[in-house]
Amino acid sequence: MNKSEEIKEILVEYPQYQEALFVRGYLITNDDFSNLNSYPFYGYWNHSELGKLEDGNVLNIYYHSKQDFFIYKEGDIIAAIIGHAYNPFDMKYDEVEILKDCIAEFKKGRKAFFEKVSELTGIHLIVLNDRGKLIVLQDCAGMKACYYGLIQNRLCITSHPQLAADIYNLQMDRNIEELIRKWFFSLTGRYLPGDLSPYKELRRLGPNTFIHYNSKFELKRFYPTKEHPEINPDQYKETTRQIADLINRNIRLCAQKWERPAISLSGGIDSRTTLACANGLYDKFKYYSFHSKPQEVQDANAAHRICEEIGLKHEIYAIPENNTDIDDFEILKKIIFHNSSYIDAPRDHEIRKFIYLYRLNDFDVELKSWISEIGRAMLEKKVGVKLPKNLTPRHFSIFQTRYFGSMKLLKHADYHYKDYLKRINLEQPLYNYEHPDFFYWEFRWGSWGSNVVTVQNIFNHTVTMPLNNRKLIDMFLWFPHDYRKQNMVNKEIIRHSNEQLANLDISVANNYLRWNRICIEKLYYYYRTCFYKS
Repeated sequence: MNKSEEIKEILVEYPQYQEALFVRGYLITNDDFSNLNSYPFYGYWNHSELGKLEDGNVLNIYYHSKQDFFIYKEGDIIAAIIGHAYNPFDMKYDEVEILKDCIAEFKKGRKAFFEKVSELTGIHLIVLNDRGKLIVLQDCAGMKACYYGLIQNRLCITSHPQLAADIYNLQMDRNIEELIRKWFFSLTGRYLPGDLSPYKELRRLGPNTFIHYNSKFELKRFYPTKEHPEINPDQYKETTRQIADLINRNIRLCAQKWERPAISLSGGIDSRTTLACANGLYDKFKYYSFHSKPQEVQDANAAHRICEEIGLKHEIYAIPENNTDIDDFEILKKIIFHNSSYIDAPRDHEIRKFIYLYRLNDFDVELKSWISEIGRAMLEKKVGVKLPKNLTPRHFSIFQTRYFGSMKLLKHADYHYKDYLKRINLEQPLYNYEHPDFFYWEFRWGSWGSNVVTVQNIFNHTVTMPLNNRKLIDMFLWFPHDYRKQNMVNKEIIRHSNEQLANLDISVANNYLRWNRICIEKLYYYYRTCFYKS
C-alpha cells in the first residue's frame, strides 16, 4: 500500500482529522476539480478564479478553509495574496488595500512592484496575473512554501508537493527517496539540495526570486539589484533605531490585525529582540513558552524569568512527555509526515508539541522571532572557520546536511546546487553581499524554514514573523561582518528599545554554538572541502 492509500484509509476511519490534511495549503492550476468533497479535499477547501491564461484556460486556485486568501482586480490585472501581509512603512494591514498598492506599482514597472512587495512583512505568496502572464513570489525568507511545474501538461503551483503527488499519482525521485531515508539527513535540519522537491515534476521557489509563467515557467532573481550601504560607527545608532522602529511597527500592526495575539519566547537573543521591540505594546499580548523535551526547560524558565523581571505575565506550556498521553498520536503523526511530503520527519517530542498546539485555543496568532539569524553571520559561527568569500557548490552541499559514507548522494547534491546557483545568478556573491549570508537566507530559511512552517501549519493558530521583511533584513547587513557576528546589532536594538531588559543577566547558551559541536562541524568542513574541485 502506498502512502496516499494509507492516509485515505486512516481518514475514512478518523474523519475528524480530514481537516488536518494539507492544512492551510493551496493549489493554483488550470486543471478543474469539480468535486471538492473527496480525497484530498474532503469539503475543507475553497475555490476561486484568478482570471485566464493566454491560451484562454481559466486559472483556478483551490485553498484550504484555514488558509487566508485575498484577491483584487483592476482592469485586466488580477492580484492575490495567499497568507497574510502587513506593511510597516505605511502601516497598512488590510491585504486588499496592499494588493491595490501592488497593482498601482506594477503599472509603473516591475522595479517599482518589487520595491513595494519588499516592504511587506508576514508569511505569504503573491500572485499577479497580467493578461494571462503570471508573476509569483514569496515573502522575504520564503516561509510560504511554493513548488511549481507542469504535470501532465497542466500548470501546478502548490504549497505541498505531496498534494500534487496524490492527485496525479507521482512517483518520488529515487535519489531523493534514498536521501531522506539516510540517518544523516536529519543532522542539520531536513531539506533538499538546490530547488529540488521529492518529485521531478516540481521545483521549489526560493526567496528573492520569482517565477514568470507565459506558456512555460521562467525563474528569475529580483533582489538584490545594487550594493547595500556599508555604514560606519557614526551611523550605527541611527540605523539601529530605524530597525527597532520597523520591528515595533510590525508588532503594533499584529496587535491591530489579530484579536488574541501572543509572542512565543525563549531565552535566546532573537526572542529578546522581539520582546524589547514590543515595548509600549506589552498590554496587547500574551507571552508564553513551552517545553517538549528536557533541554527546552532551561529555555522556557529563562523566558519566564525575563518576563517576571520586566513585569509581564508569562505562561509555560508543559508538553506531555509520553506519546501515550496524546490522543491519536500515531494517526496524527502519519498525517503530519504526509503533509511534509516526507521531507521533514519531526521527532516524537516535536510531534507531541504540534498536536498539543493543534488542540490549544489560547491565542489566534503567534509572533515567532525567526529570520534575524540571517543578519548575525550564523553560518560562520556554526562552522567555526573563516569562510571563503565565494562558496562553491560543495559548500552548499555540506552545509545542507552531512553526507557521511555516501559520495554518490554528495555528488548528486553538488550537481544540483551548481545547476541551481547558475539559474538564480548566485554562483558568486551579489554586489557587496556576503555569499554565506545568502546561503542562510535562501537555503537554510527558504528551504528548511519553509518545511518547518508547512508542518507547523497544523497549529490551531496562525504564525507570523515580525522580522520577516526584506528591507528590514537588508538593514542588518549594512553593519560590518564582525559586528554582526558578535550579535551587536541585536544587542543594541534591545538596549535602544528596553534598557531594563538589556541589563538583565539572563541568557541561554545556543546548543548549535557549543564548542564540541563546532569542533565536529569544523572537522567535517575540512574533510569535505580540502580536495574538492568545482
